[in-house]
Amino acid sequence: MKFVKTALAIGLLAASSSAMADSWLYAGGSVGSSSFDHDNTSTFGFHVGTGILPIIGLEAGYWNHGSFKVNNEDYDFQSFYAAMKPSVDLGPFHIYGRLGAHTYSVDAPGTYDGKDDGVDIMYGAGVEYFVIDMLSVGVGYQNFEFDKTNIDSWTLNATFHFL
Repeated sequence: MKFVKTALAIGLLAASSSAMADSWLYAGGSVGSSSFDHDNTSTFGFHVGTGILPIIGLEAGYWNHGSFKVNNEDYDFQSFYAAMKPSVDLGPFHIYGRLGAHTYSVDAPGTYDGKDDGVDIMYGAGVEYFVIDMLSVGVGYQNFEFDKTNIDSWTLNATFHFL
């Protein structure tokens, strides 16, 4: 009988967590570390999204990738992105991926690879844990392509789920 009660409790927890993760509207922020050309710096970003189906959503956001020193010159990278966000819920855990495009700008003394802005792909993955019904916290990995190179980021995330 104890096994049945435990299984029922786990099932109810999983069902309620799934309902929380499939928010119609969510928004949050991320802070962490970015890596580019053997240099590391702080990064931050903001995102907003919607869960259009239980296993897929749409997300948009902004990333300030930070300032990197390359050949004794400072390069500042930032991006706006739009992505599809497939996800799966395992109890209070929300596991997701991101795949999309970003438009970027690079502020540099000259130009970076003959280009200071453009559009390229981005992808990422992460896991979040629901602390309460409307708040999840987690970790994530992002990769933003920039012409012929990329910036990798590891971040801590907090997301508020509104609807």
